[in-house]
Amino acid sequence: MADQFLSKTKLTADDLVTSGDRPVLERFQELRALLTDRAGPEVAALFAEPLLSRGNDTAAPSVSWYADAKSEPVPLSRLSPAEQSQVTAYLSDHLRPLRSLAEEPAHADLVWGALSTYGADDVMVVDGRPVIVNWGLLPGGGGANVSARMAHFDATLGRYLQAPVQPQPQPQAAPVASAPTFTPQPVETLMTPAPVRRISRLAWVPLLVLLLISGAVLFWLLQPGTRLFPKQDPVITEQSTLDAQRALNDELRGRAETLQAALDGAVCRADGVLILPNSQTPEGLLPPKQGEAFPQTAEAAPDALLPNTTDRILVEDPANPETPQSLLQMIEARTVLVLAGTANGLTAGSGFVVGPGLVVTNQHVLEGAAPGQLAVAGQAVGNPMQASVVKSAGPLADTGQDFALLEVPGLSAPAFTLLQGAGSLKLNNVIAAGYPGDVLEIDGDFAALQAGEAGAIPGLTVTDGIVNTEQQIGPETNVLMHSAALSSGNSGGPLVDMCGRVVGVNSFVRKGPLQNRGYALAIGDLMAFLAGTAAAPQVVDAPCQPVVRPFTAATSAPAKE
Repeated sequence: MADQFLSKTKLTADDLVTSGDRPVLERFQELRALLTDRAGPEVAALFAEPLLSRGNDTAAPSVSWYADAKSEPVPLSRLSPAEQSQVTAYLSDHLRPLRSLAEEPAHADLVWGALSTYGADDVMVVDGRPVIVNWGLLPGGGGANVSARMAHFDATLGRYLQAPVQPQPQPQAAPVASAPTFTPQPVETLMTPAPVRRISRLAWVPLLVLLLISGAVLFWLLQPGTRLFPKQDPVITEQSTLDAQRALNDELRGRAETLQAALDGAVCRADGVLILPNSQTPEGLLPPKQGEAFPQTAEAAPDALLPNTTDRILVEDPANPETPQSLLQMIEARTVLVLAGTANGLTAGSGFVVGPGLVVTNQHVLEGAAPGQLAVAGQAVGNPMQASVVKSAGPLADTGQDFALLEVPGLSAPAFTLLQGAGSLKLNNVIAAGYPGDVLEIDGDFAALQAGEAGAIPGLTVTDGIVNTEQQIGPETNVLMHSAALSSGNSGGPLVDMCGRVVGVNSFVRKGPLQNRGYALAIGDLMAFLAGTAAAPQVVDAPCQPVVRPFTAATSAPAKE
């Protein structure tokens, strides 16, 4: 990872230019390797290293840009005319090799994506050399608009290639047919001139034959009854996700009405205790008689108007039933950080313990992991421990499942209990636990862990929310839509109720016009996946009745005389 921070850019997900169904920014290592091999390290160094944050409910997506440099970055536009001329000449000379790479089908999408920039101060100068930021992006949500890239390039990076190279004298020749270039100028203005060769008309015959054959095959594929893939219903349909969003809107409207009714009917007693129309406090407790103190512990409603904080909720420790522990302690002891070494570097996700030495996560967290490059870490584990895949099912869009079961020899962390009940979980308070990427990217312990310091363990992140709706989005795919904030890295982590039982496996986020909404795969689907494995988690179906240590327990008791 480069160490010199250059700038940070806020964006929308639609601004990301994609290549091979992935944002070009996520293929930075591949781009750098290609340019180093084909054009040299100086050309590869033109493109700043991106650190992409997908954003969450409170923060917009953004990209932080870094470079290997010592001096502070300065936008090219702020240099003197003489300095600008020198840097522009360097940039023009070193961008020129990308033209030939962009004409190769195997690399065209990646190179064109890298040459797509926002357009405002995209060139920074550090250590006297130019570095391009904001690449892999098109403004105004134009990332998916392939046709707009050429015109946008001409107005941005293309202007550095518009200074013509002085052509050498050439013999008179017929015009040369060429592929589209970066600018409307002749090929000779973009590359070092080479002797022009005449192309015989017979040389075009094989290409014409190939085009005719391709056209015939395409015509056959478009005929009724001819398909590239067997006809089948998609695992996850647009209608099902639309129904889920409509259900969410209904839940939010009902939630707003509930909150307004509680606000209108709330009564504040003389002793300062706020009582709602349902005769409970906002945190779901029954209030004591006026003038009396709250008990040291009390049962709370699972759908309380305001969720209780995890350090005040008490759950039974199976290893020590006489000494209850806080919900936060229980979650921390069972949730793990999942690390996968891939060709593009280290990726991180979340997981949780379901049995002795067994961890559940998402299949997509492990995607691309090299053999022997899986490990788990965290407060529940200590130093990273090697892991191996026992079973996996995915990807979600193809199979309706996104699960993986890992075996971690020597892992002694306790297992979660799973909740698979017949009742609805709507409006129940829940906690999402895991290691979101937008937190890890600025976590000093995670940076030290990446650098090889095994004892550097990042802290667990927990967010709270409510279950908005339960939805079937495919023939065998059931999800809980909830409002606990998630981001990349939460994948595979547990969604926990206020009694410490896992009610879902956090798996993906859908971006709405106003906020993101998290989805957790249902426990029933997880249990079907675990069938036939050594995992035998404890499953309960009893409704949650959380035990809470009231906030006023230590402060409202009458003083002793």
